[in-house]
Amino acid sequence: MNRRLSCLAIALVAAVPFHARATLGPFEHGTGIKGLAFGGVSYIGTDESTAISANPALAIGLGGRFDVGSNLLIVEGGTRITGNAAGPDDFYPSNGKRLFPIPQFGVTVPLAPRWAFGASAFAAGLGPDYPRSPYARFAQTPEVAARSATALNSLKIAGISLVLAHEIVKGQSIGLSANVQNQSLSTEGTAPFAALSEAPEFIGNQGQHSAFGTSFTLGWTGTLTPWLSGALSYRSKTWTQRIEQYRGLLPDQGRLELPVIFGGALQLTPAKDWRIAVEYQHFAYGDSHGFGNRIDLVFQGRPLGSTNGPGFGWSDQNVYKLGVSHRIIPSLNLIAGFSYATQVIPRSQTLFSGLAPATPKLHFTGGFTYALNAVSEITGYATSTDRNIRHGQNSIPAALGGGEADVRFRGISAGLSYGRRFGATR
Repeated sequence: MNRRLSCLAIALVAAVPFHARATLGPFEHGTGIKGLAFGGVSYIGTDESTAISANPALAIGLGGRFDVGSNLLIVEGGTRITGNAAGPDDFYPSNGKRLFPIPQFGVTVPLAPRWAFGASAFAAGLGPDYPRSPYARFAQTPEVAARSATALNSLKIAGISLVLAHEIVKGQSIGLSANVQNQSLSTEGTAPFAALSEAPEFIGNQGQHSAFGTSFTLGWTGTLTPWLSGALSYRSKTWTQRIEQYRGLLPDQGRLELPVIFGGALQLTPAKDWRIAVEYQHFAYGDSHGFGNRIDLVFQGRPLGSTNGPGFGWSDQNVYKLGVSHRIIPSLNLIAGFSYATQVIPRSQTLFSGLAPATPKLHFTGGFTYALNAVSEITGYATSTDRNIRHGQNSIPAALGGGEADVRFRGISAGLSYGRRFGATR
């Protein structure tokens, strides 16, 4: 029975069409509906099987359990260009107020005493969609202007983490996951930059194309004192295939690798019905050519698409999270949280960040878990980011007419999940 449930979980995740537009770079601010409500804290304190993709060691202690749900995200944003010789000052809104579903699924199964297996879906993505392209003004011919009248960058990443966890000694667990993913990209409106590419015919307007990727995650969680527990997690850089149809846009002839992510968390239990957790995460964007390399490299002899060529120019990002939960009655647990992220977009790199406007720094979250009976529950949450504007400084090269590009982005999301335990629990 347990083996059949695990196989069913994997098949269901593989069949789900993910459409993620995240608010922390390409990522959601947490993992699983409970983690999203808990200020994004996901390395510790979330008894939900979806969290094992963040920290595989959490599979120990969950017993037989599955969770299924969806997070719904509404985004708004845009790019403002000022002081540019190629055209008048103007604001270009992204096609906002669209609803993006991000499915959630996870399952854990005890294998033997002190061993557990699990599978959890994960998703990431970026996706501004400009009915009027902010880049059309840079077109050199009417034909190129027509091809770049609209702009979009639809990056969709969907995958599954296959987890094996082991309790070394009582209260101390480690876990390892293999993460496999499909990465799909469609970019339009970049034709005006063809002269900056080593393969100008493959810089954009190629439709949706995919590549396979893989990474691994190591995790630990353990009891430090009767009232304090800790967790650590390290996720490797994602190795990906090249997307050949965009080899004139992405560095290394079409490769976009997700960065190393690592961090830790502490959870305090000051009273029986209270939990307070803090978490730190580091996203090493600077070590990923696609995310970290600056566009300035174009003027140093490295065109778009070249080996170790230009990317979005993002900086490494640190994220600090706080989560609080209180069980007010046996069947109802209230959850709230807050997260702060350092700015990922340097002010000199805002022009191309219009295709990836990862500007939010703050998340405010709240939610609940309600027990339907002894084995099943529902969890709901909502969150809002700040409406942060990243103002450019020397952001448009003189060769393109100079001036500044300011980008902004805001996300509002809400989600609901259903969780159920099955079989014997630990």
